[in-house]
Amino acid sequence: MNVLLIFFAIPFAVIVISIALEKLLDCPVLVASVIFSILLLIAVIFSSTLFFILAIIYTIISFLAAVISKYICRFIRSLRNCTNNCNSNCNNNCNNGDNSTVTVNGRMRLLDSNNNQNENQNNTGTFCGCYRRR
Repeated sequence: MNVLLIFFAIPFAVIVISIALEKLLDCPVLVASVIFSILLLIAVIFSSTLFFILAIIYTIISFLAAVISKYICRFIRSLRNCTNNCNSNCNNNCNNGDNSTVTVNGRMRLLDSNNNQNENQNNTGTFCGCYRRR
């Protein structure tokens, strides 16, 4: 029973707690430090050399779980925020009726082919490009 607890139950609990703390604290080093301090306290209470060694191993597991969780969350967040990718010709993308066209009412400055700035006379225009909704 102790072998299953040491090799399966405690590492699983450390990983789950590390992921939860990473979501709250957003700092893998701080997560590993909190886990290490808790495990070090348990090792001192039981005063066994094995628990000190396991505390170090579980801290490394905690740090790795927090770092992996941080990068997975960052990757998912970047996928969610970057849904409209306009890397090709803007005129082709704006005319297909999707949500990548924004109508702007108000003053706009347009650049002509000579790079001179002219004010748009009808005060309306469209913007096509990559933007993020917030």
